[in-house]
Amino acid sequence: MITQQRNDWWKNEGIYLAGGWHPLAGRLRAGNALDNEEELYEWEYSEERIARLKLLGINLIVGQFDRGLSDTDQKEEQEKARQLAELCHKHNMKHGVYLANTVYFESMLKDYPDCEDWVVHTHDNRFVHYGGEQSWRWVACFNSPGWREHMKKQIEKAVNYVKTDLLHFDNLAVWPEPDSCHCRYCQEKFREFLRLRYPSENEQKKRFGFGGFETFRAPNFYLRFLNPWELERIKNPLMQEWIEFRCDTVTDYIKELSEYAKKVNPCIAIDSNGQSVWGVNQAFTHGINSTAQAKYVDIVWEENPDLRPDTDIDAIPRVTHKMRGMNLMRRLGKSVITAFKTDEEMSFNLTFSGNPGIYSRWGYAEPRKNALEEPGPGIQELSDFFNCHKNIYCGVKPLARIAVWRNQRSLALVNYDSHISACVMEHILFKRRIPFSIVQDEFITEEGLKDFDLLILPDAEYISETQLSVIFSFVKNGAALLVTEKSGAFNVDFRKRCNPAFAELFGGSFSGSSDSTEETANYDPNKQFSTAQKNGENITSTYGKGKCAYIGKIDYKYKPGVFQSKHNVHYNSIDSRYWKDPYNADEIVGMIEWLKTDLEPVKIYGHPEVRHDWVLFSDNSQGCLLMRCGELKGGVDMNFSILSGHIPKNSLLYLPEKKEPVKLSWQKNNCRHETILKSIMRHAIIKYEI
Repeated sequence: MITQQRNDWWKNEGIYLAGGWHPLAGRLRAGNALDNEEELYEWEYSEERIARLKLLGINLIVGQFDRGLSDTDQKEEQEKARQLAELCHKHNMKHGVYLANTVYFESMLKDYPDCEDWVVHTHDNRFVHYGGEQSWRWVACFNSPGWREHMKKQIEKAVNYVKTDLLHFDNLAVWPEPDSCHCRYCQEKFREFLRLRYPSENEQKKRFGFGGFETFRAPNFYLRFLNPWELERIKNPLMQEWIEFRCDTVTDYIKELSEYAKKVNPCIAIDSNGQSVWGVNQAFTHGINSTAQAKYVDIVWEENPDLRPDTDIDAIPRVTHKMRGMNLMRRLGKSVITAFKTDEEMSFNLTFSGNPGIYSRWGYAEPRKNALEEPGPGIQELSDFFNCHKNIYCGVKPLARIAVWRNQRSLALVNYDSHISACVMEHILFKRRIPFSIVQDEFITEEGLKDFDLLILPDAEYISETQLSVIFSFVKNGAALLVTEKSGAFNVDFRKRCNPAFAELFGGSFSGSSDSTEETANYDPNKQFSTAQKNGENITSTYGKGKCAYIGKIDYKYKPGVFQSKHNVHYNSIDSRYWKDPYNADEIVGMIEWLKTDLEPVKIYGHPEVRHDWVLFSDNSQGCLLMRCGELKGGVDMNFSILSGHIPKNSLLYLPEKKEPVKLSWQKNNCRHETILKSIMRHAIIKYEI
């Protein structure tokens, strides 16, 4: 065990990395190998490559270590990982290792004949393969004790033998239905989960109609006439519990492995792939609870799959589709890594995550000799700018006073309505450059809401009495609340409320939007029930010292089901084509303006291509990180203002094109102070003291 003081180097130095985490066996098994693949692979471990990447500004290399082969078959590769780490440290760079959470069973069975006990067994006792043509690769079961012990051995070897600085847990997720694990460990863990939630017979009867869990089994979602990807919402109580159990499984798994790794070396960085915010119901498909799981990692790897080709005149700037994960993680104080190919994407990463990320040109999973290529237009300039100003990028905190609550249970049990409501509300704010933070359930406490003036509930259907009490106090003490659609329709017991959850705020005659379900005479199981929605009336009110408003209907430009997303082959989602202003966007913005009059603490006039984040820097100065989307035709001057009664001091504009920052001068205009940002190209930082 290494005894060191904790050093969050990823926060102090930022993250600009290169990859190379597919071992040679993985590349050969995947097919399409080059005739000199072995030679190219060897070069990835050469000092020439490491020195070249160092020169280019890279400070972290994530390489192969454990793809799921046997100890015997990957012994040579793990020695290469040790040598690579040694080279990285020689050149004052950090090193990371890749842990796949999968099993190359043909290899693993040679050393571990019992490894079948470590992997997913479906409801019909199938092994689950990773995907595509990867027939040699099984998916691990996170509830298997044998698998967890195997992973701890790998962690110990990575830390103490390889002496790595970072553990990258790929595929930190469970597999979509109908490929969920129904092995004996999962079955017993699920029954234990139910017993802890419903310990008394009365509680069990209230939830399931009768008591006792001894005979309960994990639900089978692969029903003959109804596929899991066809569900609009999950109503079956056992299926609801199973979804939340799978989220708890992933959380418990990374908690145990992260805590073990930190005991081995407190300075090790933990990085996971899967904990970001996507348009698909990740709780249902992959057991994701972003905030709960991010608690146990330091860095989140972002591979958002939501972007789709879009010829609509209102299509989002393509570069912005990863905004949500970066927004949430910045509020949580977590670093984000994501790939970029252009200076536009790199500028977006710097603006909203504070890290460049990984430059695809120099290699992702299989870099070969790509590091010898010259950087694309604008990349080196931005790289130098980042390395020169790490002290500004690192330790940034959001200053947004508006919170958009992504209610975990609603997003887990409602496949489309709650997702489109959250995505479109976030789109409205982001497009208009109104600062906001995405939050999840952990923030719905008195402490969690203390940094916010306005809380927005986009179709947050499942709200507990405890959460309602916190929200009512929040408003009563002078804050503001915007409620939409069917928010509060269900209570903590998964029951539909007879009385509107927010009647106390809006008066006794208030009735929010609701669904009514009737049985039909149709014997097709897909059409056995029909659902009709009743939209509530818009209303504004005051409550105590605060304000509240309700919007009964968001008139979406595209309703769920218009597009086929095909996540994991079959599943649809609220992908980027749905992220458009609704027809009643002006009405929604008007409501928000009434609730919070200081919507624009910082403001850029015109220039719709600009996106920015209002932040607090590590030295307690304030400012903005900004970038321009799309094709540029040279630099532009921008009028910029801040809402403040005091003139900003020590105001500086940092530009990648200039070696020294530019001093800003201000003019007072009513309650704002204005300045001109000159010659803004792709990216800029504004920094000032109030």
